[in-house]
Amino acid sequence: MTQIDETIASYLIALKIEGKSPKTIESYANSLEDFRRVGRRLGLPETVEEYAVEQVYQFLGALQERGASPGYQHRRHREVQTLFSWCMRMGTVEQNVFKRVPRVKVGEKIKPPFTSDEVRLLLDSQERSRHRGSRNYALILFLLDTGVRASECISIRLEDVDWERRRVFVPNAKGQKQRWVGIGDLAASALRDYVDRFRGEREGMLFLSTRGEPLTTGNSLRVILRRIGDAVGLAKVHPHRFRHTFATWAIQSGAREIDVQLLLGHSDLTMTQRYARTYTSEQAVQAHAALSPVGQLVSTQDGAAAPATDGRTAEGRTPDPPLGGA
Repeated sequence: MTQIDETIASYLIALKIEGKSPKTIESYANSLEDFRRVGRRLGLPETVEEYAVEQVYQFLGALQERGASPGYQHRRHREVQTLFSWCMRMGTVEQNVFKRVPRVKVGEKIKPPFTSDEVRLLLDSQERSRHRGSRNYALILFLLDTGVRASECISIRLEDVDWERRRVFVPNAKGQKQRWVGIGDLAASALRDYVDRFRGEREGMLFLSTRGEPLTTGNSLRVILRRIGDAVGLAKVHPHRFRHTFATWAIQSGAREIDVQLLLGHSDLTMTQRYARTYTSEQAVQAHAALSPVGQLVSTQDGAAAPATDGRTAEGRTPDPPLGGA
C-alpha cells in the first residue's frame, strides 16, 4: 500500500499533465492539505485503501464541528472525492467511499446583476480625456459586452482583437479552452479610442497600467474596478458581476442558453442555468404589482378596475422587463 501523501503528490502531478488550470490545481491542493491535517489529528488511515465510509463521516464531521460553512464543506467533500475517483481509475481502490456519502446541501444565493443606471453611473464617472479614464471606460464596456473572466481579460492581447469582424479571441480561458467572443460597436469604439490615444499599437496585452505595464493578475483588475465603484458609492463592482450581468441581460433579450454557454466558455449548462434563474426570479418580482392579491384589493377599494388574472396589469399590458441594456 502507498502512503496517502505520496498518492496525493502523484494525483496533483496528474492534474497538471491532464491540463487542469493552475487555479484548479491550487484549490484541490488546499482541500487535500486540509484533508490530511484533519486526518492526522483524528488518527484516520494513512492509505486510501484503508478508508471506509465511517472515516469519511469522521472527516466531514470535523469540518462541521469547527464551524466550516456549508459551501466550504461541500467543496472539500467534492475535491477529496475526485482524488478517490482518480484512485479508482488507477486501480488503487475498488470503490469511492466519498461518493457513497451525500454532500451537504448548499443554498443557492441570488446575486443581482448591474442595472442600466448603475452601468451608466460607472461609465459617466470616467474622464475619457485622460489615460486612466479612457482605459476604464473601455474596460467596463468590454467586460459587460463580452462576459470574459478576470483571468481571461488580462490575458487578451491587442493582436487578439479582430476589428473588422467585431470579435475577440480569448486564448487562455479556464481549463485551457479557447474561444471567440463578440464585441459590439459601442465597446469596439471605446476600445479603439483607448488604443489610438493612449495605449498605442505595439503588440502585447490589451489592457495596460497607466505606466504601460501589463496587468499581471486578475486581482489587479479587481482593484481597478473596486476603486471605480468606491468613487461613485457602488458596492460589489468586480469582474464576475459584469460576467453575471452579461449572461442575465442576454437571457432577458431572448438568447438561447446554449449561445450564452458558448460565449461564456462554460463546459456545460449548469452555471448558465444559474444565471437564467436569477433572471426568472427578477421577472417574478417585477410581476408582483400585477399579481399581488393586496394590490387587487386596494385597486378594487379605490374604485379602479381589478387587475386581470392572466398575468397582465389592469390596463391589459404585460409587466415591464426587469433590466435595460447599457
